[in-house]
Amino acid sequence: MIAYVRGSQGTVGVDLRELWLVQPDGGRNQALTTMGVSSYSPAWSPDSTRIAFATNVASTQFDIYTIGLDGENEQRVTDTAEDTFEPAWSPDGKTIAYSEDGAIYVIDVAGAAATRITDKANNDSSPAWSPLSTG
Repeated sequence: MIAYVRGSQGTVGVDLRELWLVQPDGGRNQALTTMGVSSYSPAWSPDSTRIAFATNVASTQFDIYTIGLDGENEQRVTDTAEDTFEPAWSPDGKTIAYSEDGAIYVIDVAGAAATRITDKANNDSSPAWSPLSTG
């Protein structure tokens, strides 16, 4: 299955983005989120049971959430003053790396505090775990 972002026109010209799932052959296209806001950067958990993504559902700021493949059990992972984007799961599924305010952070999915692992001087973004690394 492939997760992707589908755009739609909201009220008063607001651009909305929802997460969708589709089979590789184009069959069984279905909405994963129906939040009525913008959601971006879907990332599969290593066991393929959840998707992490960035959304502004709770405020004007974007935070990282996870959701089950049935569109249920939405869980907020970050709650920050800055936008957070580009979630990337660790190979063991316990940690998510993400970008925030020009730096890369890691956070325990179970709810521990985030740790900044790069500085923001170089506008760092797009974290990607090695499949062989540990969380």
